[in-house]
Amino acid sequence: METRTRRGILIGGALATATTLGVAGVLLFGGGPAGSGEQPAKLTETPSQVAMSFVTTAFTGDSATAAALTDAPGAATPVLAATKAGMSGSSYQAGLVESPPPGPDATTTEFRASVTWVLPNSARLNYDVTIPLRRVDGAWKVHWTPAVVHPQLSEGGSLVFRKAVADGALLGRDGNPLAQGTIPDGLYRTITGQVGDLKGTDGWEVGLSAGAAFTALDGRKPEAGEKITVTIDPARQTAAQAAVDALPQGAAIVAIDASTTEILAVAQNKALSGTNPFVGRYAPGSTMKIVTGAAALDAGLVQLNSSVACPATATIGTRRISNAGFGHESLPFHTAFALSCNTTFGELGSKLPPNALPDMAKRFGLGADWTVAGADTNTGKVPPATGDQRVENSFGQGTVVASPFGMALVAATVVSGRQPTPTLLRGKASVPNDVAAGPPAAVLAPLRSMMREVVTSGTAKQLAGIAGLAGKTGTAEAGGGTEHGWFVGYQGTVAFAVFVENAGSSQSALPATAAFLRG
Repeated sequence: METRTRRGILIGGALATATTLGVAGVLLFGGGPAGSGEQPAKLTETPSQVAMSFVTTAFTGDSATAAALTDAPGAATPVLAATKAGMSGSSYQAGLVESPPPGPDATTTEFRASVTWVLPNSARLNYDVTIPLRRVDGAWKVHWTPAVVHPQLSEGGSLVFRKAVADGALLGRDGNPLAQGTIPDGLYRTITGQVGDLKGTDGWEVGLSAGAAFTALDGRKPEAGEKITVTIDPARQTAAQAAVDALPQGAAIVAIDASTTEILAVAQNKALSGTNPFVGRYAPGSTMKIVTGAAALDAGLVQLNSSVACPATATIGTRRISNAGFGHESLPFHTAFALSCNTTFGELGSKLPPNALPDMAKRFGLGADWTVAGADTNTGKVPPATGDQRVENSFGQGTVVASPFGMALVAATVVSGRQPTPTLLRGKASVPNDVAAGPPAAVLAPLRSMMREVVTSGTAKQLAGIAGLAGKTGTAEAGGGTEHGWFVGYQGTVAFAVFVENAGSSQSALPATAAFLRG
């Protein structure tokens, strides 16, 4: 807005410093001659004085005091007060423009004032107003009209400055702004570090407000930001966090919606330090039998009901393999899976080609690689192997490592039948770097049946009361005589992996699984 220059008298208010206006004839004296001793009689304030007083106090002091200078204080007070509040943080200046004084018998007159508001953002609003006056019972009063505040102001309105807020934000799954603390701090920092400031640039506007109506006089539109939704489900996240926090050992849970590929929960407790569930890699133990079982089925080595040996111990190659204190001369393959028979799977693994496990693992997302917006990830690694190494890899020892994130992808692939593309930020698609097609369709129904049997009558039968739950337990030697515990599974479309560090066995992961699913 252009700056006006006028001859006049500057007045500043609460929002600026008031100056004193000297007007010739402010005090008129009458009575006897000089030296007669008679006191002069002070007459009523002149119109210019009243106008000056009104302009000075309109938005600087008590609104009722300024309104008392008008001929309608009851109507003036709320308008002056509302404008003072609406322009809070702005500074105000006004100057009366010189004009001829009214005649001695005049009962009305008017003055022009030039008004400048310096807004909180240092922009300026300049305009002129006309201040009408009337003589009421011998005294001059400002004739009240909202136009003395702004020439376009109507009754009941006020002058208002307000921000126009840019509409960018990081949102939670419920559509509300995502508050720090609702997801793990490390994940929050990673997301915000990657996406940057989404808010955009706030704008502003100043104008006339009357009820729900607003007429802008000046302003700048906000520069729109970006809205990005984090896929974490608050209820699932809360349940997962509570489940791991209840454990004394380091623990983590990752959950994925297999139908949408969205990541629902990523939780770890304080005891699991120096890593996170997206990248921390551990021996997966018998949860690897999901992949080995799929490879054996695909290779035609077994079928769901094939009879297989499950001795308590067996020497396969040069490696001595043992079960967890049990053995069977013969049993169906699906039962060997449900009971987690190491000797069965070691024997099957020894018959697979060197690349069979790595290739099948990648088709379930294990060893696959994506660039996931909002997180750094590492699913794990299943290298080609021969001899003893291949045998050990078949039941999740040897050189195989997996992250809780990677094993959650395995479970999600069993559910959906296709390799999921993990998503943490809606609208920010993950970029596949080294991925494969989903698993063969023929292996999916047997896997789902066997994973359900694990819960109904196998190594996770203590979870049999949880409707629709299917999964696979895993105990993984961690070196130094310690063992990690796993449960990888799904309920409906919610696929997940539960990991407990140095837990002694897979049984430690089962209470955490129940706590997570029951919320």
